[in-house]
Amino acid sequence: MVQIIPTLFSTTEEEYKARLAKLKLSTSFTEGWVQLDLMDNKFVPKMGISLEIVKRNPPPFNVEAQLMVIDPGEWIDGLIELKVNRIIIPVEDQNILEYIKKIRDNNIEVGLSINPDTEAGNLDQYFSLLDAVLVMGVNPGLEKQQLGEDTYQKVKDIKQKMPNIKIGVDGGVNETNIKQLVEVGVDYLAIGSYLFTGDFDENLETLWEIVNG
Repeated sequence: MVQIIPTLFSTTEEEYKARLAKLKLSTSFTEGWVQLDLMDNKFVPKMGISLEIVKRNPPPFNVEAQLMVIDPGEWIDGLIELKVNRIIIPVEDQNILEYIKKIRDNNIEVGLSINPDTEAGNLDQYFSLLDAVLVMGVNPGLEKQQLGEDTYQKVKDIKQKMPNIKIGVDGGVNETNIKQLVEVGVDYLAIGSYLFTGDFDENLETLWEIVNG
């Protein structure tokens, strides 16, 4: 069964707390997973919230932490302390094996994200070490972008090579493309602006109606 995972994509503490509040009040959100987006204004053109803000307001859900940063090593210890459930690091990083070992040694799931302009073959050497792959449907760091058309084929290619790894798509997911993403084999969808613009519960229910229709 596919999962819909709301993203806590935030650049300020106020924005983070507002999204968290919507999730806590939701009567439709039952998946139990959220994605925490962490940005450094270097790997992506935007500065996100600090781990101190998250520590003051910890999500009462399972957390997938997506590191959109130049140096994941500076963040991993803090995420271990927060007891997140899964850490996603960019496949474009140079120290992947070191980070995977550290994350696994702390009994946390580990995954790699892959940007739109990165070939899926870059993941091949790591497949046996991963719990998840997060396919970026847009260039990371900005919301309200359109899903790249090559996302579907990239998901198919990864699924064919490693059918037992969870595959997520992050960015550009909405009511016009969610059905096709599920059909090509996506296991979870990280969704931000579509869900949080307007009525959260109504938007989530719309997506589920399409998925199950």
